[in-house]
Amino acid sequence: MDIKILLTSMIELFIIIFVGYFIYKIKIVDDNFVKKFTKLILDITLPAMILASVLRLEERQAMSDVITAILTSAVLFFIILPGIGFILAKLVRAKRDQIGLYTFMNTYSNVGFMGFPVIENLCGSVGLFYAAIFNLIFNLSIYTLGIWMMNKGRGEGAKFNVKLLLSPGVVISVLSILIYFLDIKAPVLISDTIYSIGSMTSPAAMLLIGCSLAKMDIKSVFGEIRMYPWMVIKQLIIPLLLWFPLAFVIKNELVLMVTYILAAMPVANSAVLFATNYGGDSELAAKGVFLTTLISLLTVPVCILLVQTL
Repeated sequence: MDIKILLTSMIELFIIIFVGYFIYKIKIVDDNFVKKFTKLILDITLPAMILASVLRLEERQAMSDVITAILTSAVLFFIILPGIGFILAKLVRAKRDQIGLYTFMNTYSNVGFMGFPVIENLCGSVGLFYAAIFNLIFNLSIYTLGIWMMNKGRGEGAKFNVKLLLSPGVVISVLSILIYFLDIKAPVLISDTIYSIGSMTSPAAMLLIGCSLAKMDIKSVFGEIRMYPWMVIKQLIIPLLLWFPLAFVIKNELVLMVTYILAAMPVANSAVLFATNYGGDSELAAKGVFLTTLISLLTVPVCILLVQTL
């Protein structure tokens, strides 16, 4: 993988983030727009992007690689990343009522809004197909184990609602896998139209992140001292340590790189949404999103560059 392509891709995405930050600050857009824009991305453009990744596949992938991607994602999201996140929260001496949030932030990276655009630029439609598998397991985990994490120690409210698994992103991810396994072909007009809708996801998602960051008090964000050692470990050390077991298990280089890149992404925007909805520390979650997104401009290329030298 050409590190120059990765750097160019990351820089382009961050420029769009700053555009989003700017248009929110000068009030071209407001909270109502951001709310509707978020729904547009989550319910329409991102699902279209996932579906197009399967419809535009030029050749079928080895069944062993598909199964490996499913099993690896499941182990990461249900066992490894939560376990590491809990230990890391203890190491940085997170407050008792914040341990669940720290664990959540370590487990769930920004797969949809940043991971998919980066994978699309670097790995094409085949990479997006494997990212869709990753995203499916991500959603199954975040709406089950993730809710439990966010509610840890909070009593009521941790009940799982199966309706959460019927979101367009999850449904389309499942549909995409079925289309692949059943080898269903769509007319070129249909697949190209879906692709055109999905292609709006990358810039739209980056604008949305910029708008979200514009809402934060930057001074208070940088004053969260405990967050600094935590995010260095989460964004740099953990991805590098994960590379070795991932490389041992995953033999397909593309599947390996897609999994690795997505695991190295910053904290998911979902951390703020879940913290707000389930009574967690939404301010801390917002700081985690902001700081890890900012540092990812450096850590993601560094992580990729280092593993290429191994």
